[in-house]
Amino acid sequence: MSRRRSNRGGRAFGSACLVFTASLLASAVAASATINTSADRVKDNLYGVKFIDDQQGWAVGDFGTISHTTDGGRTWHLENSHTTEMLFDVDFVDDQNGWISGRSGMILHTDDGGETWERQKSGTTKHLFAIDFVDAQFGCIAGDWGAILVTHDGGATWEKRTLTEDIILNDIAMVDREHGFIVGEAGTVLATEDGGSTWVKRDSGVSKSLFGVDFVDPQHGWAVGIDALILETGDGGKSWQVRNGSTEVRALEQVGFAQAYDNPSLYGIAVLGRNGFAAGEIGAVFESHDGGHTWTREPSGESSESIWFRALSIAPKSPDGALVGAKGMRRLIRNGTLQSTGEDTRAAEAVH
Repeated sequence: MSRRRSNRGGRAFGSACLVFTASLLASAVAASATINTSADRVKDNLYGVKFIDDQQGWAVGDFGTISHTTDGGRTWHLENSHTTEMLFDVDFVDDQNGWISGRSGMILHTDDGGETWERQKSGTTKHLFAIDFVDAQFGCIAGDWGAILVTHDGGATWEKRTLTEDIILNDIAMVDREHGFIVGEAGTVLATEDGGSTWVKRDSGVSKSLFGVDFVDPQHGWAVGIDALILETGDGGKSWQVRNGSTEVRALEQVGFAQAYDNPSLYGIAVLGRNGFAAGEIGAVFESHDGGHTWTREPSGESSESIWFRALSIAPKSPDGALVGAKGMRRLIRNGTLQSTGEDTRAAEAVH
């Protein structure tokens, strides 16, 4: 979502990432502000998104923001989270049961389609950047300081499977009740084959931080990270092929906006059938139409340090979804096609 970015793995971040990190810190300081429920509220940064079908989706972000669409993303309705904490990721398994992970161990749960949200006890104060449920009972969370949590009862209780190493874990993809994958700083890839009880390191072949991961089955998946990296595996993460981006490690003084424009860090990826999308810094979007094997960058006239996408979601049974990011920005995916920037949905907000 996935999530915090680190300069401890690979080269340090470029200027665009530094601006983004600063915005996260500023948001954290301001998180004690009163919840604003005005109709134009969703102009805050969004970090997580989940579509369950071609109509219903949720997005979460700064200051406890939860927004919900029931018309494919054309309009969004605010839901009351009863918190001002930063919310990093959201997942739903059906139209009623959903979970959100956030700052300082925050976990929220709804069993009535988002009408009400209740806080669950995570047992940690670590930031929880990514959450993924397989069904209404089984799910996993990944986060700061190697945090890994697993539940078998819908979040009523959470078991700690936290790593002993101080590794920032940015995203998680649970394929089924046995198989799952986590990515993080310094090229970290972790895999489980026993439902999250144990996690084994896989060699990604890179030392740069990875921010997003998506798997379509226990063998085939993708990861994205610094310098427009897109990696693909066909053997459950045992080996990875570079499909896009630079693997060269450079010093911070070698990195500027020009380099960030040519190789923008990517924060989220999703593949469904032959269509795939990856997005990140300066509004960059990469597309694949051959099942994630080759990727091309979408031409865009909007490229600046203040524009970024943090997460994206494609509904599991329809080629529809959305990208979300800075200042409430959203871009819709309809019928497997990314909508033009003129069709972004920022202003059509309503209070729920």
